[in-house]
Amino acid sequence: MTFSWSQFVEIAEYLKEQGEKKTIPLEAAYRCSISRAYYGAFRYARDYATAKMGFTPKQSSKDHSDLRNVFRKNNMMSIYRKLDSLRQWRNACDYDNPFKGTNFDLATNVSDSITTAHEIIAALK
Repeated sequence: MTFSWSQFVEIAEYLKEQGEKKTIPLEAAYRCSISRAYYGAFRYARDYATAKMGFTPKQSSKDHSDLRNVFRKNNMMSIYRKLDSLRQWRNACDYDNPFKGTNFDLATNVSDSITTAHEIIAALK
């Protein structure tokens, strides 16, 4: 049985909820949530592109941009743009201190990242 990468998005939702309930630190929960939402969508899209579009991952950081470009070249601009946004938010969460994502608002970015990840997965089902 293969792992369902979309489950990372479920974990993203759980982290967001736990942070908002204050059972774990809010900013850490939000940052981890955005990161998991990105990876859930990225890996789901990567598996889709590998199976249906001839994408061959190189198992390197270049896969992130190469994958987006596969969707762009195949006129799937919505997927391309959404993956690009998710990647930017994920990078901001993992590297920026203080956070420098969209409007510098983690609460907005966490909600947007979960929604965007779900949209990518739904579009590729």
